[in-house]
Amino acid sequence: MYPALFLAPQPAVSSRLLLLFRPLLLLPHMFWALLYGLAAMLMQFCSFWAIMFTGRHPRALWRFLEGYMRYRTRLSAYVMLLSDRYPPFGGTGDDYPVRMHIEYPVRLSRAAVLFRILLLFPHMFYGIGFAFVVGLVQLLQFWTVLLLGRMASWQYDWIHSWFIYSSRIDAYFLYLVDEYPPFNGQQPRAAAEVFP
Repeated sequence: MYPALFLAPQPAVSSRLLLLFRPLLLLPHMFWALLYGLAAMLMQFCSFWAIMFTGRHPRALWRFLEGYMRYRTRLSAYVMLLSDRYPPFGGTGDDYPVRMHIEYPVRLSRAAVLFRILLLFPHMFYGIGFAFVVGLVQLLQFWTVLLLGRMASWQYDWIHSWFIYSSRIDAYFLYLVDEYPPFNGQQPRAAAEVFP
C-alpha cells in the first residue's frame, strides 16, 4: 500500500450560495498559502541537504512539511468542491472531513531525492492529460452543483481520483515519501482501515 493516503468523502449536498461566493472566500487563503508555501520551500531546501548528508528526513522538518501538505490537501479539496466546509488555516486537527495519512520514511534514497524533478517528468506529461479531462469534468460539476445542489457520482469519481493522484505527487515532491507515485488515483480498499 502506498504510504500516502488521502480521503475526501463525497458531500451529500453542497451549498449553491457558497459555490457562487467561493472565489471571494478563497482570497484570504491565497495570501496565507503564499506565505506558508514560502516557509515550506525553505524547510524543503533544508530537508534536501539533511537527506543528502544523512539519508534521513529530520522529523521536525518532516512534521512541518506534513502540516503544510495537510493544509494544501484541505485547500485543494475545497477548491475542487470535494468539501463544502471552509478549510482551516493550519495543518493540524483531525475534525476536518478531508483526511490525510502519511507514514514517516525511516530512510530516503539520496539519488531519488537528488534527481526527484527528473523522476517526476513522466508524471508531468501524464498529469497534463489527466488535468485536461478533470478540468472538463469540473466545468460540468460546477453547473451540476449549481443546479442540483450536489455533484454526480461519476463526477466525484473523476475529481477524487485526480485529488488522490495530485496529492501523491505533492507528497513525493516534498520528500514526505520515498516510494515513486503510481500513475493513477486509485486507493486500495485497505486504506479505509486507516481512516476511522
